[in-house]
Amino acid sequence: MTINTYRFHAKNLYNAWTYVGGVQPALTRDGLAQALQGAAIRELTTSPNSGCDVHIELARNTHHDALTEIETALANYAFYTVQAEVTEWATAVAEGALLGGSGGGAIGASTRSVGGFIIGAALGAIVGAIFGQAAQTMTARYRADRIAPGMWQFTPLPLPRPDFGTQQWGTQP
Repeated sequence: MTINTYRFHAKNLYNAWTYVGGVQPALTRDGLAQALQGAAIRELTTSPNSGCDVHIELARNTHHDALTEIETALANYAFYTVQAEVTEWATAVAEGALLGGSGGGAIGASTRSVGGFIIGAALGAIVGAIFGQAAQTMTARYRADRIAPGMWQFTPLPLPRPDFGTQQWGTQP
């Protein structure tokens, strides 16, 4: 299973002349989640340099569709973004379910009944799938630059090395 996340800095388009009474629109988790159906807001924090840092999990057909929808949702709250980091994650749901099911089946087989085997395998598969969902591996990263409203250019970024930072300085692998 693949999960896509989008991380960006949302800047405010606030202009006292635009809003009656000078009331600035508020960008909130609930408001953004309502505007983006099916989105999981992983992070929404106020940034010290004005605006908000946002990290969203969103499933759409393409990254372009997702970013265009995010752009539209931000505009509703008078915010915008011009650059985002797109990350594709793979989860190990099937592998976890298979491993958990075989382990649960082995435990259930020790009961020496078919019912015990089936229940053990089913419970093991469920637990394995839950743990497999939590195990995420980064498969691709992109920098998305807004060229024009609704138009994004994607540049592949290198994946972080899993062993980066584990060696002492000055040593060679």
